[in-house]
Amino acid sequence: MSSKDPAPLNGRIRYLWFTVLWAVFTLPFLSRLVLGQTSHDVELYWVGGSAVLQGARIYTDVVFEYPPYALLWFVGPAAVSGNLAEFRVVFGLLIWAIDAAVKGYLLWQALVSGRRVRDFLPFALYISGTAALGHFLLQRYDVIPAALSMAALLWLVRGWPATAGAVIALAIGAKVYPVLYVPVMAVYAARRSRSDVLRFAVAGAITLLPLLIAVWWMPWWRFATFHAGRGLQVESAWASVVWMLHFAGVPARWEFITAWNEVTGPVAERLVGPATTIWVAATGLSLWRAVMAARRLFSSASDTRTRSIGDTRLASGESVSSLALLMVMPVLSFVAFSPVLSPQFHLWLLPWCALGLVSKNLPALDASLARRAIWCIFLATLIVPVFYPSKTYTHGLDIGRTAALVFRNGLLIYAAACLWVSAGRRQATLS
Repeated sequence: MSSKDPAPLNGRIRYLWFTVLWAVFTLPFLSRLVLGQTSHDVELYWVGGSAVLQGARIYTDVVFEYPPYALLWFVGPAAVSGNLAEFRVVFGLLIWAIDAAVKGYLLWQALVSGRRVRDFLPFALYISGTAALGHFLLQRYDVIPAALSMAALLWLVRGWPATAGAVIALAIGAKVYPVLYVPVMAVYAARRSRSDVLRFAVAGAITLLPLLIAVWWMPWWRFATFHAGRGLQVESAWASVVWMLHFAGVPARWEFITAWNEVTGPVAERLVGPATTIWVAATGLSLWRAVMAARRLFSSASDTRTRSIGDTRLASGESVSSLALLMVMPVLSFVAFSPVLSPQFHLWLLPWCALGLVSKNLPALDASLARRAIWCIFLATLIVPVFYPSKTYTHGLDIGRTAALVFRNGLLIYAAACLWVSAGRRQATLS
């Protein structure tokens, strides 16, 4: 410890500070249980959970647009709720508790690490980001797969590969996109030992096994058909540019379709195909780059720090930050280039940005570029309330809010590019 570092807090004082700060930065979010109207998503959660309790055939008698394990989080609140209003409160309390646990972890890490300003940056970033997304926070279930994925990472680096495999499988069964985390996690597990990667894979497969068995009476794959044929959702980078161009005379319409808003018109229709191709390619290439960077880092014998990446000394800091940013690379590309981009997708990114700031050293990435990506994602999140919710959202954003939306999307794309280049530079250094 340097002479400039503050003295560590003793146990009792640390617990006191933790309790006070945790309460100050989590309890105010409970006000969202009564603010605003009940979202359409919460209605869908209520319908799905209630249908299961009543014995209805989900995906057959009842249309359900989410993967089966999402039901695990809806049935409980539905069981103790008599109507939609009560369900909103109970479900909101569940989401609040999970989000508060994430904040509690980040705060505790800050207090354990020290009392320097930088130690609290992960916690401050996460609470600020979730505050900006307060409209969504307690009325979406996106916090659940994000928190499960974060927990899976932490269990993996602490030597619990089977638990990590089971938890990431639960996240996949609830929202699908966490499947993009698996390859990098598998590389890390394989670096530690063959038994670790085997336990990680077997536990994950066992956890997903009920999905294979359920196909005999529950056609759960139909949830994907609900989203088939979607156009350019208004918040996506593609739609935002078309809508900005419509102020210059390019034909475009802002339309409500099924349960979301899309930008339509001749230009938008021609863009759907290329946009989808670029989205898939960008996500796939980012996943490949992340896996290659992970393999290079975790197998390099030339760097003494790298050789001990799986040991206790690095597990609590550098490996967590590096793994978090490598894991989020493909998901960031998935979000930034997607033709279907909802504002709550920022909740997928925030925990990883926070973990990326836990350590000053990022052995898997060029640290300067990686931190630039983190702050761009953070700034993009803070911009969300400018355009959603807003008075002009239902019939089409005005030019000012459209400019903010285009800027937000540009930040996400730039952040994805920064992580891509960052991983490439570090790979070249380790070669």
